[in-house]
Amino acid sequence: MRVSMMYIFSLVFFFFSCSDDKKENKLENDVNLAEEIQKVLNETKATKIINPFDELNCEIYHTTLTDPEPAEPTNATINYELGDDKMEGNGSFRLKYMFTGSSLTAAPEKVYFEQTWGDWRFDLSFYPLGLSIWVKGNKDNKGVFRFVLLEDKMQFSAEAPHDNTRKRWSYYVFEDKDILSKDGWNRLIMPYSAFKLYKKGEGEVSEKLELNRCEGYRIEIVNTKHETGNGEVGIDNLEQLTSYELKPGLPKFSSIFIQLNKDAYENENWDQQFKDSKAIGLDTWIIQYAQQFTGADETTNISFYKNTNLPWVTVKCDIIDKMFEAAERNGMKLILGLYPGDYSKTNTNDPTKYDSNLQRNKMLFDEVYEQFGNHPCLAGWYITEEFHDGSYPVGWQQEPALSLLAQYLEGVASYIKTKSNKSVSIAPALWRGMPADICGEWFGRIFAQTPNIDYLYLQDCGGRCLVDFDVDLPNWYAEIKKACDANGVTFGVDIESFKSCGCPDVPYHAKDWEELKEQLFVAGLFTEYITNFSWVTFKKGTDNYDGYKKYLEENGLL
Repeated sequence: MRVSMMYIFSLVFFFFSCSDDKKENKLENDVNLAEEIQKVLNETKATKIINPFDELNCEIYHTTLTDPEPAEPTNATINYELGDDKMEGNGSFRLKYMFTGSSLTAAPEKVYFEQTWGDWRFDLSFYPLGLSIWVKGNKDNKGVFRFVLLEDKMQFSAEAPHDNTRKRWSYYVFEDKDILSKDGWNRLIMPYSAFKLYKKGEGEVSEKLELNRCEGYRIEIVNTKHETGNGEVGIDNLEQLTSYELKPGLPKFSSIFIQLNKDAYENENWDQQFKDSKAIGLDTWIIQYAQQFTGADETTNISFYKNTNLPWVTVKCDIIDKMFEAAERNGMKLILGLYPGDYSKTNTNDPTKYDSNLQRNKMLFDEVYEQFGNHPCLAGWYITEEFHDGSYPVGWQQEPALSLLAQYLEGVASYIKTKSNKSVSIAPALWRGMPADICGEWFGRIFAQTPNIDYLYLQDCGGRCLVDFDVDLPNWYAEIKKACDANGVTFGVDIESFKSCGCPDVPYHAKDWEELKEQLFVAGLFTEYITNFSWVTFKKGTDNYDGYKKYLEENGLL
């Protein structure tokens, strides 16, 4: 939760004018803007950062229209840079623009700053109230500030997930005539009820703003008075305002992943590790894979169980053998992952890689089943290859890739079930590459073809820097759980206890318990099957371990 209600109420005077002309606060659809802003402030509970404007290199922005949408002829210009004058976070953006005063079209001159979404999208439909952005103006600025939501109601229903031609896009605008010329930083509250349609997409009949079909946003500065001059405006901390309030119970982890590595674990004291795990109530471990590739193109393979004759294995060790022995001594349960392959990075419509992975999984399973299939500590099986709901670099959003993926998963799972009655689990990543409702439908289409998949452990991707736990995750969890329930799959969550980001650069490390606790609380609203990735960032000696143990003790959960 990022919003302090006392803080919000103290800022109300920033958000709307006290003009004597009451029409200034009246919208065309007869909505009173001041009242709508006050309603948003009163009801805001949780916020979600859409863009903190803290760095330049992790997102792509457009300041000129690019093909296939034709450029609007204009001599007006705009550029942007990172500034250190900020309201929150590490920085802000400065937008510098110039108007000539002479429009080249019938419409007024305008400049714009645009960001569109693909994977890691924002679904704005979750307990929605409005948007908030900080704007730094000055009295000499020219123009009117417009914030535009870009919407495609038909996204993912056509051949392509996104309409790159922009012909299907509808544009909804919130306009403020004064914010640019107000000195200093001012917070602008934009209720969704105040957005108006000003351009309808091709083939679109509805004029209603669909917040779960937005493709991005645009900031326009419009020279309505045809003035000449330069301007500079700061923007910071674009947020979604919601009425959602997290009311957690007392959830616990039901299991934890371990990612084996020969150098790290060949001489491990598993008795001690299992005792540490049981001390915090964790008696089930998921071994991510039984083998590991260490070279490019699957050229170097290590087997973590010693008795193997698979032709691609080059190095053998007995880590899994020792884990099963120690598990029996310590009353632990193990879920065993299989082949450590991956899907094609170039063409998910080609069956070749699926066929290769299937055959290798069958061969590996035959070996480990013979050795561990009847072991009293074996609790289930895990299909190692991970997929996601996004499109980068390739994905499974469209056919035939979706059905090829489903057929592959069912091929592995059904083969397991020919010999073993133990459960089969998968753990795909939630990239939020589709709006929540469509993502749920997509999972449903997969599960309809995979009757032998028993457990979904959905990666929350909370170790990356792109997830707002209390607002983002419940939206997608609810929809995906519906798909699980409809197809007899148990919904679970795979929480990431690490932190690692490529942009901005955040080195891999164990996160602290306070952040992890929020992930746990959100997952606990939907399931008791909550696993943790992984033991290396959660084991004894980390803040996670100590914080979690204290949480269990204080709430009588141990």
